[in-house]
Amino acid sequence: MKRLPAVTVFLSALLLFFTELLVGRVALPRFGGSAAVWTTCLLFFQVMLVAGYGWAHLLATRVAPARRALAQLSLGALALAAMGWQWLTWGAPLVPPTSAWNGTVPDVLRFLTLTAALPSLVLSTTASLVQASVSAQHGAKTFRLYAVSNAGALLALLVYPFAVEPHWGMRAQARALAVGFVLFLGCLTATLRGHPAATSPLARVRLRASWLVLPALGTALLAAATNALCQDLTPTPLLWAFPLAVYLVTFIVGFGDARWRRPLLSGALFGLGGLGLVITSAVRPEVDLGLSMLTFGLVLFGGCWWLHAELHEQRPAPEHLSSFYLQLALGGALGTAAVGVLAPLVFEDFYELPLAVGAVAAAMVASRAPLPHARWMAWASLALAFVSLGLWVRGTEGQVDSMRSAYGVIRVQEENAPGTPFHAFALRHGDTLHGFQLRAPEKLDEPTAYYTRGSGLGLGLGALRARERHPLSATVLGLGVGVVASLLWPRDLASFVELSPDVIALARRSERFSFLSRSRATVTVREGEARATLVADDAARAPRVDLLVVDVFSGDAVPAHLLTVEAIALYRRRLTGDGLLALHVSNRYLALARVAVGVLTAAHLPHLVVAGLRGDYATFSVWVLASTDEALLADIRRAAGADAVGAPQAPLVWTDDLQSVLPILSLGP
Repeated sequence: MKRLPAVTVFLSALLLFFTELLVGRVALPRFGGSAAVWTTCLLFFQVMLVAGYGWAHLLATRVAPARRALAQLSLGALALAAMGWQWLTWGAPLVPPTSAWNGTVPDVLRFLTLTAALPSLVLSTTASLVQASVSAQHGAKTFRLYAVSNAGALLALLVYPFAVEPHWGMRAQARALAVGFVLFLGCLTATLRGHPAATSPLARVRLRASWLVLPALGTALLAAATNALCQDLTPTPLLWAFPLAVYLVTFIVGFGDARWRRPLLSGALFGLGGLGLVITSAVRPEVDLGLSMLTFGLVLFGGCWWLHAELHEQRPAPEHLSSFYLQLALGGALGTAAVGVLAPLVFEDFYELPLAVGAVAAAMVASRAPLPHARWMAWASLALAFVSLGLWVRGTEGQVDSMRSAYGVIRVQEENAPGTPFHAFALRHGDTLHGFQLRAPEKLDEPTAYYTRGSGLGLGLGALRARERHPLSATVLGLGVGVVASLLWPRDLASFVELSPDVIALARRSERFSFLSRSRATVTVREGEARATLVADDAARAPRVDLLVVDVFSGDAVPAHLLTVEAIALYRRRLTGDGLLALHVSNRYLALARVAVGVLTAAHLPHLVVAGLRGDYATFSVWVLASTDEALLADIRRAAGADAVGAPQAPLVWTDDLQSVLPILSLGP
């Protein structure tokens, strides 16, 4: 029974972060697979922490001990009833049926509130409430329960992407979570029985300010590092979990044993990470994912370790615990909101990462308890942050246009000097090329990048036309700069579907890109999420097409929900009986060809992989082509020659319910 408070706190944190990862994973396909969904999830759960700690503070300071447990357990019972209703109505708690959702931040927040607000609120109150309840018996030692809480959260982050997501479907995960919630309520009932609570409010304004600022800096650094990582890779619990796990470890060491609070070591790691940030800023996009993760991990670990150790040094007396945790949660929410909501409105690029690093370094410099014998280290870290910011800004040289939205940063860059053969305007999403157009008048209609006539898509189109398929009808998921339009012939009908209105606006600016306006085909552009648009076409019985191109990117990644067995079934319904499906799976970090081949095999759809670099203006591309017409694929194979490759080893099958990027992830170059 003496260990029961620790068990309760540990279990609540484990379930809370399991809920956060699961609900984020559920939300992704409903909002277009954008990385901004996770940032909004971070904001939502920080707000839930504020609400939870506010509720715990109210109970600890305004409610008699005899009624405190009843109030908290009543809230827990209400949350359990809501999960039970979801289970009966939806088939599993926390996993609502797929339906049309918009992709704005308020819409995502409404979705999260409907799905997970009540259980998240109950779980977020536990650490503060339990510590307040036992503080009279254990004094300051109750702070170790906060370290135990973060250990539970860390375990969830380690277990989920490696042991849960690859093997359990989302509904199975949600049902297991509901069972765990019942166990948690039992532990909470026993823990709250008979313990008094502290009631004194916090009065010192300076401490209140530090309790806001220090956690705000930590969560801002966390959100900025996560944004930078997810820009060029599929938003996934694996990449959410890594920085969040590093962040939580710093709470464990910062609030744990006094021997773990080493300001000199934390400052040194932070400075080393700052140096790595300067290096990666100078050489991007050539830096590989492993080095980026190491760099961001060092910056995040060193900075947050120092912040949380400093926060521990400014901890209040036990009777002020509930107010302390309320301030901490509010500060965390403010830091997340600064990166997730304010930064996209203010900055055209991810400048918040070097700025957050600089803000933490400035806090070190200004601290009343500076690093022992190492104030110079704080100054050096501050200087490195500004050098990194300068390099980040310099990386936009040649930029003639830029836009930032929930889907990331897109920019138009002028490459090579006017009058030279390779003078061009290029569109980049983060550090990933999305196509370019040559500016020489005789080259304006030349297909480039991944879409040359010798690419998998170009060869597929050639094979279709050789079979007297003219005029062709096509649906292209993903617009880029519209290079695909240059491959079309007169009287062809092509419909492009693009999620980002910014991309549509840039592709239509003929002074930069004129593929759409110069196309000989009849071309339309529709704004919308790719899969939802196809579902609507299917429901409306729109005419089927001869060619369906799936080229939907977010940074360097195809959203996972567009490479599942169910997605392939939808694509087949939208194609004519012997039409061609072209999946563009070029990727620096993910072996998406394994997934494409896996889902096509599961769908019993003949296919061919074409990978190579053919043409004067080509970039390396990997296309997976599929059709029920095996003679058509044979023609493409002959045309591709050495570029036609066999099926990759160990194909992987994704479904809407079960996906994991872990088996196909490459951290190296």
